[in-house]
Amino acid sequence: ALLRRFWKLYGTVDLIRLLARYAAARLADRLGRPRSVAALAARAGIPVRQLASINDEAYLRTLGDRGVDVLLSVSAPEIFRLAALQACPHAINIHNGKLPFYRGMMPTFWALLQGEPQVTITVHTMAEKLDAGSVLGEYPVPIGPRDSQFDLSARAKEVAGREVARLLARLGTPEWPTPVPVDMSQKRYFKFPTPADVAQLRQRGRRML
Repeated sequence: ALLRRFWKLYGTVDLIRLLARYAAARLADRLGRPRSVAALAARAGIPVRQLASINDEAYLRTLGDRGVDVLLSVSAPEIFRLAALQACPHAINIHNGKLPFYRGMMPTFWALLQGEPQVTITVHTMAEKLDAGSVLGEYPVPIGPRDSQFDLSARAKEVAGREVARLLARLGTPEWPTPVPVDMSQKRYFKFPTPADVAQLRQRGRRML
């Protein structure tokens, strides 16, 4: 299903190129040059646990027992239910779009299509309503004239990782930011791009990959 979805998004040629990059990353893992989350975690001695759902209540109960401070959502493929949001003191999401204007799926794609000069990484507390929590930090990422959707998304994730690490280092100190509520009266929500959306992006001189 994921492969079909990517084929509709990227097209045949770009999908083949994307799969080649994925294969190269898997090979790098095997050759001792970690690229995947699991391989990077293993090198750093960080345990990884795969779950069918983040809303697994048996797993969530272990967070309090282990004194976990933060549940951090990065490209999560499902909705965090109330039990997950309350499982530890802080439930935080990284969103690669300015809130509340770029709520929803693939905000970097929509920012490119809208002709924005930059995308904004938004780090926010998580609420039951999607992308509606209070903002802890915003980090701009300029859009270059030759940036593809993939380039922009990758660079945004690099910035997000770096800035979130800096932010979490301030947890429990007077430097921890005061959450700022999002003005939901200006909210917009974007769904996953359709082939027609991708065609429009390409007509404007932008590449997907």
